[in-house]
Amino acid sequence: MKTVAQTVIEADRFYTIAARTGSVIEAVESAKNEDSIRLGKYDHKPEQEWSFVRVGDGVYRIRNRASGKLIDLMMTGTANGTWLHLWEDVGGTSQMWTVEPTPAGTVRLRSSWASGKCIDTVGMGVADGAQLQIWQETAGEDQLWTIAEVKDRAKRAAKAAKEEEPAAAPVEKTEEKPVEAAPVKAEPVVEAAKAEEKPTEPAPAKVEAPAAEAPKAEEAKPEVKAEPVKAAPAAKAPAKKPTAKKTSRAARKKAAAKK
Repeated sequence: MKTVAQTVIEADRFYTIAARTGSVIEAVESAKNEDSIRLGKYDHKPEQEWSFVRVGDGVYRIRNRASGKLIDLMMTGTANGTWLHLWEDVGGTSQMWTVEPTPAGTVRLRSSWASGKCIDTVGMGVADGAQLQIWQETAGEDQLWTIAEVKDRAKRAAKAAKEEEPAAAPVEKTEEKPVEAAPVKAEPVVEAAKAEEKPTEPAPAKVEAPAAEAPKAEEAKPEVKAEPVKAAPAAKAPAKKPTAKKTSRAARKKAAAKK
């Protein structure tokens, strides 16, 4: 027989425990501490999800996600037909269960207290609402369970929170009128066969007008040579008059005596 891989049970994870019909083990609240345990359709409720608290090799306490209580034997019974219920964690052996894998990928849940008796349904019931009990091992499939990890609860919680948020006021959209493109006039296509080609007349040669003569530049006038300015004759200093010689009195007397 081909062996089917088992779900690896890890701490701080939650799992569903499903019967062969797909219904799961769920806790049903009551006014008393002894909430009952039965089958129900899976609706992603925390009452239908369980964590496995390891206490030994393959031995676990099975804790409900909603209440935190454990799967226990009613009145700590050990006989076939003893019902299961939820009870607070008291550390008792009646709250310990051995997870025994099968080659088909399912498991048996054996009671450590009741000599290894297995969890099954009252009257081998398979319908939703069937009560759970313990019974000695049989070949029936009502003692085989499939453990599957709950993986999408965080996504569902985020989605539910998003749905609860008030919807934002709708923003009015301004309708934009489409811009009509200007009609493009289709030019008539002249058939090549019908189109008469007119002989191309040679274009009359343009007579180039004589270029206007640029105004002649004024002839440069001969430069007038500047005559050198003659320096005015320097004024002559007045001639000195000969100084009359002074004659001494003796000379004059001598001259007068000659006369």
